[in-house]
Amino acid sequence: MSRRRVKKWAGLSLAELQKLFRRDSVFLYGAIDSTNDAAKDLAEAEEPAGTLVLCREQKAGRGRGERRWHSPPGSGLYLSEIFRPEAEALLPLVSLLAGLGVVRELDRRFPGLNPMLKWPNDVMVDDRKLGGILGESSWGETGPRYLVVGVGINVLSMEKTMTPRLRKVAAWIEEYEPDVQLSQVADAVVRGLEWRLSRPPVALEPAELDDLDAYDWLKNRRVRLQMAGGEDAIPGVCVGIAPDGALLFRPDRGALRRVTSGTIRVDEENRV
Repeated sequence: MSRRRVKKWAGLSLAELQKLFRRDSVFLYGAIDSTNDAAKDLAEAEEPAGTLVLCREQKAGRGRGERRWHSPPGSGLYLSEIFRPEAEALLPLVSLLAGLGVVRELDRRFPGLNPMLKWPNDVMVDDRKLGGILGESSWGETGPRYLVVGVGINVLSMEKTMTPRLRKVAAWIEEYEPDVQLSQVADAVVRGLEWRLSRPPVALEPAELDDLDAYDWLKNRRVRLQMAGGEDAIPGVCVGIAPDGALLFRPDRGALRRVTSGTIRVDEENRV
């Protein structure tokens, strides 16, 4: 679909948003397929690191594994940022650090929210999904050309646009912070992303591991792990996150595993 540029987002003009984010390279759209797709096209056109893309509505918003992301107009934050890391960036670690940065900043700005991070890139509140993060990269012969990180956060009430199933599993910030504004969440998300992604590490530092341990929604939960191409889900317990960003999973039978990809499904009686 066409990408129609708009002059305002969440009631703020482009100039006001440039001042809020402290940069000139901000692109505002109405309804588009995906902010990540728009950001990748802008990155190919040599827009600089720090370029932000925001839209009012996504028609084909997506999350990890090409899952659809519910993106109704004016209710959520749909934002992508371009990064141009100088060194090799491990995409799984980038997504994890993006999630940690966003959760830390949301927790700081909105004390009543108590967000948590579900490995590798979901933001959770009270066992319901508040948001998700999707990192996508392009590589050249000598290293990374650019990295695009997209964030979707449910901010204002979405009940009228949700299916009965979504109402059971989704949360939004307004439930916990009635006076929240989209621009406040956008500023928090950008600060959270830039906390570590401007210079992404190749391994997590001790302080980051401590933060992950504090915000780890999966820790000590009984789950079933579905490996890519695997036939049967494996029951076990999540016990933490390794320095390289891998999930540490202890199956009911067998040795501790390091999981770098797969689908985690939480059992109903999920705490050990």
